[in-house]
Amino acid sequence: MLKLTKNASLLRHSFKPISLQYKPLFIHTKRFISTDIKKADEESGETNETVIEKTKRETLFYFDNVFTRTNVLTWYAFFAFQNSNKDARQKIMDLTKNKFEMTDFISMRRDGGAFAKFLVPYPYSVAEVNLKIQKLVQDSQKGFVLKKVTCFPTKGTPLVEDMQRLPSRNLIITHDGKLPEQDVYSLFRRYGQIVEINCGEKTTLVQFKNLYSAVCAKNCVNGFRLNNVNMIIKFDKNTSHHLVRNFYVNHTRLAIPLTLALLSILALLIFDPIREYMIELKITKKFQLLNKSYYSNLLKYFNKQKADEGTAFFEDEVNDFKMWLEENNNTFVVIRGPRGSGKNSMVRAALKDRDNVLYLDCDSLVKTRIDSRFLANASSQLGYYPIFPWINSFVSIIDLGVQSLTGQKSGLSESKEKQFNSMLATAVIAIRRVALAKYVSGNEEDYLLQHPDAKPVIVIDRFSSTSEINSFVYKELAEWGALLVQMNLAHVVFLTETISNVSLLTQSLPNQIFKNMVLSDASEEVARKYVLNNFDKQLDLNTIKPLGGRMLDLQAFIRRIKSGESEYEALSKMKSQAIEQITQMFLSETTIRGAQAFELVEKLAMNESISMKDIRYSNIFKSNPEAALLDLEKDGLISIARDRGMLATIKPAKPLFREAFIELMNDDKVYKLLKTAYYIKIVGFEAGRIQKWEEEIKNFKYVQENGKIFKPRLDYLANKIKISSEIIDMAEGEIKKFATSK
Repeated sequence: MLKLTKNASLLRHSFKPISLQYKPLFIHTKRFISTDIKKADEESGETNETVIEKTKRETLFYFDNVFTRTNVLTWYAFFAFQNSNKDARQKIMDLTKNKFEMTDFISMRRDGGAFAKFLVPYPYSVAEVNLKIQKLVQDSQKGFVLKKVTCFPTKGTPLVEDMQRLPSRNLIITHDGKLPEQDVYSLFRRYGQIVEINCGEKTTLVQFKNLYSAVCAKNCVNGFRLNNVNMIIKFDKNTSHHLVRNFYVNHTRLAIPLTLALLSILALLIFDPIREYMIELKITKKFQLLNKSYYSNLLKYFNKQKADEGTAFFEDEVNDFKMWLEENNNTFVVIRGPRGSGKNSMVRAALKDRDNVLYLDCDSLVKTRIDSRFLANASSQLGYYPIFPWINSFVSIIDLGVQSLTGQKSGLSESKEKQFNSMLATAVIAIRRVALAKYVSGNEEDYLLQHPDAKPVIVIDRFSSTSEINSFVYKELAEWGALLVQMNLAHVVFLTETISNVSLLTQSLPNQIFKNMVLSDASEEVARKYVLNNFDKQLDLNTIKPLGGRMLDLQAFIRRIKSGESEYEALSKMKSQAIEQITQMFLSETTIRGAQAFELVEKLAMNESISMKDIRYSNIFKSNPEAALLDLEKDGLISIARDRGMLATIKPAKPLFREAFIELMNDDKVYKLLKTAYYIKIVGFEAGRIQKWEEEIKNFKYVQENGKIFKPRLDYLANKIKISSEIIDMAEGEIKKFATSK
C-alpha cells in the first residue's frame, strides 16, 4: 500500500500541469443554462441534449479535425465525404493509447470536431489527466505532415447546437460586465494566434488568424466566467459568403456582363474546338459508314440505275463541272435552271466520288420562323455541335430584367444573324483544316493549287436574293462563299433558279468572273431514253411527251409506275395535281394577281410561248408588267427567257403545266367558273382605279382661278374613268352571259 502511494505521488509530480499556476481561471462556475429549464426538464422526464453535463471525476475535451469540415450551409453537409461517429471515436481512442475510459462522445460535424468525456481514475486529479491526454495526442502525431488533431480541455459549459451558423475566424463574446483586454488575450491565446481584440461594454470581438483556433476557442471557453463575468461566445457572420451576392445586387450593370463574358470565354475555350471538329466530320463523313467505298459499291450493285441516273441525264454538264473543279482557278460556280430541272441531282452525280462535300439548303433556313429552330437547323446543316438555342432565350430574359432595373438594355443577347455569322466563321476554320489535312511543308497556297481534290466543295442549294423572313441568310452565305474562294480554301457552288439572284453574288465578289452553267429541260429523246431505261417493259411514248424534259416530273412519273400504276394513270394523276396546284396557288386569289395569272394561263394554253409585248400593253399588266411577271415567275407559274438582260419570252414553268393549262381551258364548266372569277376581279380592279381618279377630281373643285390650266388633266382623268367604266360594263355583261348560259 505504501508502494502504491509512493508511485502515485511520483506520477502526480511528473505530470503537474502548468495551467495550475493560473488559479483564478479555474474558479468553479455555475452553468449558464437557466436552472428553471433544468428543473422543468427533470419534472417532465425530458433530457436536455444541448448541454454536456459532467461529474467531478470526469473531464471534457474538445478534439478538432476529427471530421471533414464543410464550408457550406449545414443542409448541404450530406454531400461531404464524412467518416462515421464510430470511426471518429476510435480515432480519438487510438490517439490516447486507450489509457483512459471514454464515457461520452458528442460529434460537432459542422465545426469538424467532437467532444469527448473521459473518466478520471483514482488517485489522479483532473489537471493531471488533462495534461496526460494532451501529451499522448501530441506524441501520437509526431512526424505527421497533414493537418493534425488538436485537443483542449473545456473551461466553460459547451453548447451543443446545430444552428445554421458557419464557423468564422471572428468570435463575438457577449458579457454582462467589463472584460480587460489583457485577460481576454491571456485566456484565448492558447488556442492560436490572435489578430485583433476589440473590447466593448457588452460585447468583445476576438479575431483569430485561422479558423481552427476560433472553433476550438468557441467550443472550449463558451460559458466560462472570467473575473466573475459570464461569457457567451458565438461565431461572427461570415461576410465573405455574401460578397458575390452583394456584388450582383449592388453592381448589376457590371456583374451580369462580366459573368456572361466569363461564360463566353469558357464556352469559347471548351466548345469551339469541339464544334470545329464536328464540322470537319460533317464535311469528311469519317464516321458515316454508308459513304465508304465498300458500302457504296454494294449499293451500286443492287441499284445500278439509281447510282448513275444523274450522270446519264446530265452527262455533258457533269463532265464540264468536274473539269471546272480540276482547273482549280478560284472555283466559284453558279448553276442556274428552273425549278425541278435537276440542278441538285446533277451536282450530286458529279460529286458522288468525293469525300469532302458540304450541302446547305437555303430554303429550309429562310422558312424557319422560330429563332431557336433556325439555329438548330443551321447547326444541323453545318454540323455545328454542340449548340444551346435555349441560352439565347434565357439571356433575352436576363436582358429584359436588366433593362427593368437599370432603364437601358445591356446588349447581352445576340441576334440570330450574329449567331449564324459566328457559325459560318467557325466553319471557315474547320474547312481550312480539311483542306490542309495532308499538308506537310512548303507554301500552303501552292499546296492548294497543286491539289484541287484536297479542297472541300461547298454546295449552296436553292439560293435566292430576297425572302419575307430571314433574308439575311442569302447575304451571309454569299459573303461567306466569297471569303472561301478568296482564301482559296474551297470550291463554292451556288444553285439558283433565276439570273436576278446572281446580282447578290456579284456584290459579294465584284472582281470575280463566275463560271455559269444553265440547266434546261432535256430533249425529248433524252427524256424518253431516261424513262425507258428504268423499265424492262415497253411504255406508251405519248405518255412521256407531255412531261417534256423536266427531270423532277420524269422521276415522279417513274416512281408512280414502279408503285403499280399504269403510265396513263400516272400521267392523269400528275395532271390533276398540277391543275390543283395552279388553281389553289394562283387562280383562287381574290386580288388582281389572280386575274393576271388567269390571263397568262389562257394565253399559254393557246400558244407554247408568248412574247413580252403581248403582255406589256394588257390593261391589268401595263402599270408595272415586269414586277408582276417576276413575282409569278418566283412563285413557279411561268418561266421567263431574257434577251440581253430584258424580259423577252414567257413560257409555262414546266412542260406539264402547259398540259394543265390546256385541260383547264378545255373543261367548259371549269373555264366558265374561272372566267367569271376573272371578270369579277377585273370589275373590282377597275372600280378601285375609278375611285382613285374621282378622289383626285374632287381636289379641283376648290380651284376657281386659272381653271383652264388644269383642263388637260381633268380631261385625262375623265377619259380614264370612261375607259374603265366601259371595261366594267363589258365584264359585267360577260358575267351575265355566263350566269344565263347552261
